[in-house]
Amino acid sequence: MNMKLLLFVLLIPAATVLTSCGDSHATLSPGHAEADEHGPENGAQFKEGKGVALTDLMAKSIGLQTADVTEEKIAPYFTISVQAMQHGTEAVGWLTQAQAAKVQPGLAVSLDSLQAIVLSVEKTPYPALGDFEVRLQTRVSIEAGIAMQATFRFPAGDAVTSIPKSALLTTAEGTFVYAKNDSFYLRTPVKVGAMSDQLVEITDGLYAGDEVVIKPVMSLWMAELQVLRGGKACTCGH
Repeated sequence: MNMKLLLFVLLIPAATVLTSCGDSHATLSPGHAEADEHGPENGAQFKEGKGVALTDLMAKSIGLQTADVTEEKIAPYFTISVQAMQHGTEAVGWLTQAQAAKVQPGLAVSLDSLQAIVLSVEKTPYPALGDFEVRLQTRVSIEAGIAMQATFRFPAGDAVTSIPKSALLTTAEGTFVYAKNDSFYLRTPVKVGAMSDQLVEITDGLYAGDEVVIKPVMSLWMAELQVLRGGKACTCGH
């Protein structure tokens, strides 16, 4: 855990006041009055339906950064693990149905520090491993049993709604972003599509022109958890 996140997490519960599961406040130090409707007096505040609010001091101390949702062309890629089943120039991996739909024989693939091409993509009789088996061929021999990372890259298509990958928050409840909501940052569920090295397509949940937090997303998530639960059981469905 980095020092800014650690400081943030340690400071919030120092004076957490839980008025309800849906309307809670936190301050940096004991003795401060509860935040009013205009926002937190110090530290962080959570309000159901609005999200997390931070003072300017807290936002600066954790290095809060935001960015606009834009329309960008994304050159997608994905990475899977493959393995050489025997000494030679072939390696085998497994693809989902969606991945297999994009992969054709002859496609160039990066295989760790090596280059390879796709030999075949076939439906597998072993669904526990994956929907499709993909076979790759390299120019040099590979030792049997060696596991490698194969990266499949594809050309960019039309411009799509996109955000920096750093804005994504993945939890057991799903994938979210913190979207600017007046003076608050609201944890918002999103659906993602193609990903590049820096960007991710958003297929549902955001529109171009929205503003999202790109750093530090985990700090806001920790703040929300600390203020909502504060070490106590919450019975409001959170």
